[in-house]
Order: sequence, then structure tokens, then C-alpha cells
Amino acid sequence: MNANLIIFGATGDLAGRFLLPALAELAAVDALPQDFSLMASATRDMSDEDYRDHAEEKLNEHGAEHPETARSRILDRTGYRSADVTDPADMADLIAATGNSTAGGGEKSPVTVYLALPTGLMPDALRALAAADLPAGSRIAMEKPFGADLNGAGELDDLLGELFGDDAAEIIFNVDHALGMAPLQAMLPLRFSNPLPEAVWNGEHIDEFRVLWEESIALEGRARFYDSTGALKDVLQNHLMQVLTMSAMERPEGIESGWPSAAALRARKTELLSAVRPLSDDDVLTSTRRARYTAGTLANDPEAAGKTVSDYIDEDGVDGKRDTETFAEVVLYIDSPRWEGTRFRLRTGKAIARARKGIEILFRPVGAAQQGARLWVGLDGPFDVELALNTSSSRDRQATMSLIGDQPRPAFSPYGHVLKNVLEGESDLSAGPEESTLAWQILTPVLKAWEAGSVPMEDYRAGSLGPDEGLPSAAEKEERS
Repeated sequence: MNANLIIFGATGDLAGRFLLPALAELAAVDALPQDFSLMASATRDMSDEDYRDHAEEKLNEHGAEHPETARSRILDRTGYRSADVTDPADMADLIAATGNSTAGGGEKSPVTVYLALPTGLMPDALRALAAADLPAGSRIAMEKPFGADLNGAGELDDLLGELFGDDAAEIIFNVDHALGMAPLQAMLPLRFSNPLPEAVWNGEHIDEFRVLWEESIALEGRARFYDSTGALKDVLQNHLMQVLTMSAMERPEGIESGWPSAAALRARKTELLSAVRPLSDDDVLTSTRRARYTAGTLANDPEAAGKTVSDYIDEDGVDGKRDTETFAEVVLYIDSPRWEGTRFRLRTGKAIARARKGIEILFRPVGAAQQGARLWVGLDGPFDVELALNTSSSRDRQATMSLIGDQPRPAFSPYGHVLKNVLEGESDLSAGPEESTLAWQILTPVLKAWEAGSVPMEDYRAGSLGPDEGLPSAAEKEERS
């Protein structure tokens, strides 16, 4: 496991809300090397003490559930340097300043560099790191999205090959923290180690497969980033596509012996994305929706805290001329023998009445039943499965049972899993460039149509269930399909 971690963008929201608490989480269970060190870097001029004060504040705010001894261990091993992430000299100085600069025989110790940066900075940051002569065994973790569009993804993939050659797949770790969600990791054993799920996991039995990522929070200080990105690029193109592939793929090689290799997982994921039916111009008009929230009161939960928010276009940092969506929905079909006739509805939104991330499966009705059974697999938190079964032919008579499955590996938070994976040199939680490129390819017709205004922008009140107050009814579903 790499002992030296460098985080660029260390004063940003991602580092404070997720990365620092994840490190404390790993420290609490002794999942970090004894000689672990963190070098934090950003453009702001700060001393080591100033940054530790900043990090302590963020840990108290977002990581208070972890023991104080674990939080203190991270703070005690943290230094700070301001740097220009696009300057090779600054990169080389930072690498040299990590806590354990040489290993036995005088060789430099490997480092893990985490680029918690905007997409537009990634190419120049990668060039600077390549020119800084990274020590052997080093890794670079890149936050999603992989490129800003299909062309950008292709150019970024070409750049990685140019800079790192055949070693790119070993060096580059494409972060998508959805892959670190323990319930999503449990999806493969759930399906392939139990005869019942696998027997009905197909188009013959499943009418609609919903991948949902609904957040109760609004912008939380990320307006300038979010307004240049939007719901489709921020969540649907990456997180939801990864959830889709992990949930609907064919059996990966190696699952019988515990856990597939990164190569086996990527092969199945790219196979599934390659089978997604291309969206025609007419499909985009009938199978996609976009919307943004208007003024309202957010949900009264720990994250949203019942805050009152203004119209999205009036939020500080938002440019209303961009026509950015805070809600996105796309319906896809997969042209494969397994999934013939099943709709895949990918849906994400901000300022929604209830925060829920998960997979909802609607089974086809059997016999005289007016509706089919429903299966819910929650992704945000402990692995739980809820199954609603019909107990009569009446629409409102269902028996619900909750099933708790065993975790296939230690149940860390998503970012805890991701950081552990990348520090250990593993890649099964990395989203391959080919997967990202295929996802962009699938969604490019949607982006073009939305940019042209072909699909109208709808509104929904902040704190509501979204446009039409939630997912469509069975009748609306049939009409729109």
C-alpha cells in the first residue's frame, strides 16, 4: 500500500466533505500504513498549521463519527504546500516533500496523487505530473467526469496513452465513488450466488429497471461548478451509468472464486454499454426530461436541514443564460437477449423531497395481478433489500419484506473504499476510460438536443418529488414508451 498521499484541491468541498473523513475512517481501523503521510496542496497560501486547523474543522463537521484519535492521527501526519498543479517544477517539489522520500536502495518511494480538480484542469495537471518524473509504483486518481464531453473523453484517453504509454491502465485510477458503495459491490454476489435473483433478472420478468440518485440538498456552495456541469454530466453520465453496468452485466469471469479482476469487470461493463440502443432524435424527445428547481423549502433531514432556497437561476454563482438542469431523466433500452423489452430509467435530481439512491425494479404482473412485485436495493448506507410481493389481485395489497445481506468486503464509506483501493494499487473500483467514452457516446444525442432547446426545460418546486411530483404512473409510462 502506498504510504504517501498528495491531494490537489485540498481546500475544496470534495476534500473537506469526503476525502479527509474517509482517511479518518481508514485510520480508525488501522487500514493505513504506519508511515502514512498526507501532503495537501491548493493555490491558497497557508502554513501547515493553518491547513491543519482547516482540516480539523472539516473533520469535526463531516467526520465526527470517527474517533478523535483517528482524526488526530490524520492531522498529525498532514503537511501543506501551495502549488500550481500545471507546473512540473511545483509537482516535482511536492513529490520530494512527501513524508517518506526514499526507500531502501535510495529509490524514491511511490506516491498516490489525488486530483480533486475541475475537469478543465486535468490535461495540464497530467502533463505536469508526467514531466515531474513520478517514482515507480505511483498512481494518479482522477475525479469524474472523464472529459467534459465525447470529444474531450477521447482527447483525454489519447493524452494518457501519450504520457504513460502501456502503463496508463496501471497508473491512472478514474474515480467514481458510486463504485465504492458497499451495496453496489454486493450486487454481484447477490445476483450470481443466489438462484432466485438470477432466474428473474431478465426482460421476461422485469418491466422497468430504475436507477435513482435523488438528493435532498441543493447546491451547497457548489453553484459555479454545478452551473457549468448540470445533473446529466455531474451524475447521470458517470454514477448512474456505473450503477447500470454493475447491476445489469452478464456474469463476470472470476466471480465464482470471490471477486472478479478489474479486467473482467471492465470487459463486462463495456460489453453492456456497447449494447445500449442508440437514441434517435425522436427518442430524445420522448425518452428524456430535464428540469430545474424553483424556490421552496428543502426536506427536513440531516443534510438538507429544512433550508429555504431561492429559484435555481437566482442562486449566487448561477448564470441563467446557461439553461442548466438540476434534474435529468433518460430512458434506455439494451439490445441483448437478457434485456429484450426492459426499460432502463436513469433519474437524478437535486432539492428532491427525499434523498434516495438505489435501484428500483418493477416486475411484470403475473396472472390477474394489476401490478407486479417491486424490488428495492438501497445504495446509500448499509446493504438492504426490500421486496414487495402481491398478496391479492388488488393494486394496494402488497406484503413487504426487508432482507439484509452479508457484505462481500469491509463496509467502508464509498470514498473510504475508493481511497483504500487506489492506495493498495487495485483497480476494480476504477471506471475505465472506455466505459466513460461509451457513456458519453450514449448521451451525446441528449446533450445536443438539450443544448438546442429541443427538449423543454420543466420546473419543480424545491423540496418536492420533482417534475409531476415523482416517477410517472403506469398509464403515463405506457403513453411515453
